[in-house]
Amino acid sequence: MFTIEGICDWCKKPSLLTKHEYIDGKCHHSCQECHDLASLDVRQFNIAELQQRERQRA
Repeated sequence: MFTIEGICDWCKKPSLLTKHEYIDGKCHHSCQECHDLASLDVRQFNIAELQQRERQRA
């Protein structure tokens, strides 16, 4: 799961990372320490983005 080497987008420390994809096509990477926070952050963004798209259709 953590197979990419790089800098965590949440804590900015070098580590093994995993990818998080946003509904708008962008992505960020998190380390194991930040994974729970990153997952929550991405999930909340995606939910809000879907809600905004629904409001724009109405």
